[in-house]
Amino acid sequence: MRLLRFSLLPGASQRSEGAVSGRALRRNVPAPARTLQHPQTIFIGGGTPTALSAHELRTLLQTLATCVDLAGVEEFTVEANPGTVDREKLAVLGGGGVNRLSFGVQSFDDGLLQTLGRIHTAQEAQEAVQLAREAGFTNVNLDLMYGLPGQSEAQWRDTIAQAIALEPQHLSLYQLIPEEGTAIVRRMDAGTLPAVDEDGAARWFAAQRGWLADAGYAQYEISNYARAGFASQHNQLYWRLDDYLGLGLGATSWERPVRRTNTADFGAYCRALASGALPPAEEERLTRAEQMSESVFMALRMNDGLSLAAFRALYGEDVADVFPDAVAEGRERGWLILEGDYLRLTDVGRSLGNWVFELLSDALTENLLLAAHFGENPMTRRWGFLVS
Repeated sequence: MRLLRFSLLPGASQRSEGAVSGRALRRNVPAPARTLQHPQTIFIGGGTPTALSAHELRTLLQTLATCVDLAGVEEFTVEANPGTVDREKLAVLGGGGVNRLSFGVQSFDDGLLQTLGRIHTAQEAQEAVQLAREAGFTNVNLDLMYGLPGQSEAQWRDTIAQAIALEPQHLSLYQLIPEEGTAIVRRMDAGTLPAVDEDGAARWFAAQRGWLADAGYAQYEISNYARAGFASQHNQLYWRLDDYLGLGLGATSWERPVRRTNTADFGAYCRALASGALPPAEEERLTRAEQMSESVFMALRMNDGLSLAAFRALYGEDVADVFPDAVAEGRERGWLILEGDYLRLTDVGRSLGNWVFELLSDALTENLLLAAHFGENPMTRRWGFLVS
């Protein structure tokens, strides 16, 4: 197990989160932690870790150092909101071993930031990145979003241009997926927000790879771009389904074949820690078929694709034998390509975005489960999610 993920969820007060952080690290450590004394990567996400005070961040990092040997950590990321960082907090993070910051910028258009309910402005985002540079951080990621209500191509290109001008080492570009029940969807339904231009977002996804390549950023995963040597180690290990330990509210751990997710109920979480117990958690034991499905789905997100040798070593079967019709049809339609030992998405397959992956995952899971049940591969239905 080489990954440690620590989660702070919104909903609890800032001070309460800081107070519980030390106990979470000391007590919210199940048996797998004994294999995680020397992690390769650490990721502290949220919620918003930088909503904590400098004192609380220092307490969190000092406590972490008592539980984990940080000497061998190659990548230590903390998520940050541009509106909640200052010189003191950045100094605390750097002094605590953090060597990578991920800023949730989302947009450099103040109107779109207001639409998203963000607390920072475009200028504050620029100033936050500059402060990080002055604090000595040399590995910075910016999260950006496209497909926003009312967003134009000119606005998206301007956001990318302003991001590039700040010279981050890494960019994560995510398409907004409006979900029922959210404030944005309610406002769109009420007509107070314009609808999302889904066709435009698809065109921008196809074009932005070229825009960023011209600026020295190579795509290495469907939503992630990096300068040479700065692809996220943590995310790559995660996408390859390496085991990881998650600590904190709502945090998920994975130790094959079990996925364990802590409660997001702040009260229940604190009561468990106060009693010396692990927090309540839901456990899901993945079947062999489900593990195969996730291995394929996650690996195809990356430009490197799925290593056929690694799949064979892990499961004792060839991908083409597990679902031959799917692989054959994917190659025939130009969605998949086989290059040496790797099965990859083509540019056409990649350009279809997360919609394809969700449906692909469902299709693979369904067919693998049927295969497990019947003892053969009954791949009788087509990948009907693409228009020929």
